[in-house]
Amino acid sequence: MLGLGFNLLLVGLAAWQRVPAHVFQLILIVSGQLWVLSSALLFVRAEIPSATLLVGFLTMALFAFAWLRAPAAAALTLAGYLLLVGPVAAARPLDPPGLLMTGFAATLIWFLSAHGQSLHRAHLRNDALATLAFTDPLTGVLNRRSGRERLDGALRAARAHPQRLAAVLIDIDHFKRVNDSLGHHRGDEILIALADLLERSVTPQDAVIRWGGEEFLLLLAGRDPQDAQALAWQVVRAVRAQRLPGFPPVTVSAGMALASEAEGVPGWLALADARLYAAKDAGRDRVVHQGSRETPHAQAPPS
Repeated sequence: MLGLGFNLLLVGLAAWQRVPAHVFQLILIVSGQLWVLSSALLFVRAEIPSATLLVGFLTMALFAFAWLRAPAAAALTLAGYLLLVGPVAAARPLDPPGLLMTGFAATLIWFLSAHGQSLHRAHLRNDALATLAFTDPLTGVLNRRSGRERLDGALRAARAHPQRLAAVLIDIDHFKRVNDSLGHHRGDEILIALADLLERSVTPQDAVIRWGGEEFLLLLAGRDPQDAQALAWQVVRAVRAQRLPGFPPVTVSAGMALASEAEGVPGWLALADARLYAAKDAGRDRVVHQGSRETPHAQAPPS
């Protein structure tokens, strides 16, 4: 009954989210140690078979090698094994084959744990390298290289309906003034905030790309042209309304092009870039797209 109650307590602690993982691990390791000691006492008193004692020892070793550093886990496991072959075996003989197999199993646990941790570290390193290769380190969005690959793939996938694929090139207005007056480190804060706003504005089928400097590229897939235009204007208005502490108001200009309006990715991007410059010439803080009046007096559609 005591053991059953303790197991239920462990289940409750595991389910309780307020218990930190390292605290729960420590509780399990200490519990394993106490289990081995109490099992050794019960075995000496002939109240349990040797198999129960050996299984308890292996459980303690498993917890130790899973969560402790290898030297500490090895010392703890060795101390437990010496307890089995020393005082316990002297008080009541243990099954020799079982004792030998337990030592072999503990060594195997040690090896497999070290090997698994090594693989886990290698996996984390590979993930980190992949993240560096495909994302912009400052903003966390796709970098230009991976963004270009995404554009190529999206254009191939949209061959049947290229009018439902849009590229929106976005540039922060007067960004050089911010860098010159407040410093590049404050300018980075604007870039991070803009990237976060863009990511919150799109869906998983879209993409946000740091195209270079203060330029971002939105890849909008599966939308009618009117929907894509509405989203581009929504972004421009959201940037205009956003207020960052310690910064003057920030605005962006954008040029949008549909994949159906040009031949291939270079022509598609060149059209978006030309419309971005038209938005700058028209007074900034706006989107120029197909059907826009690309003049200095171009106005935004009604909100």
